[in-house]
Amino acid sequence: MSWFGPMKRSLLLLVACVAVVPGISGCGEEKLDRPPVFKVRGKVTMQGKPVPNADVTFIHKESNRASFGKTNAEGEYKLTTFNANDGAVEGKHDISVVDIPPAPETPAIADVESADYQPPKIGQDTMPVAKSRLPQRYADPSTSGLFGVVNADGENVVDLELTP
Repeated sequence: MSWFGPMKRSLLLLVACVAVVPGISGCGEEKLDRPPVFKVRGKVTMQGKPVPNADVTFIHKESNRASFGKTNAEGEYKLTTFNANDGAVEGKHDISVVDIPPAPETPAIADVESADYQPPKIGQDTMPVAKSRLPQRYADPSTSGLFGVVNADGENVVDLELTP
């Protein structure tokens, strides 16, 4: 009988499972040092119309934490810090909002060995630059002029009205 016979393989599998399962189930895991977060929701509009598919970022300078949300078709968002839609840390946050369209489909490039292959020219940018469809000032929390305050008590609704 070889070392890796059916019984020995079963025994090795059992030992491996016994060793791995406690790690997966969290036994002996240290408690994560996370600050409390509080639910935050809001709506992003420009000239009274919802801004869909925008990325909203709240920056809390004191804790060096960021929270993120994405607007739906109605311009509504919910923030996430650690887990989906859990909110943001308490305090004042600087805010950025960007609406970057999906990258255009790039045409297929001919194989290098093909007669149709055209190498990029010197200095030619081969990747399109992603640019927000919103005014550039909103992309940087230090220039957006947007801020929100998250409180431990009550409902946190931070609506953002953008101007062109």
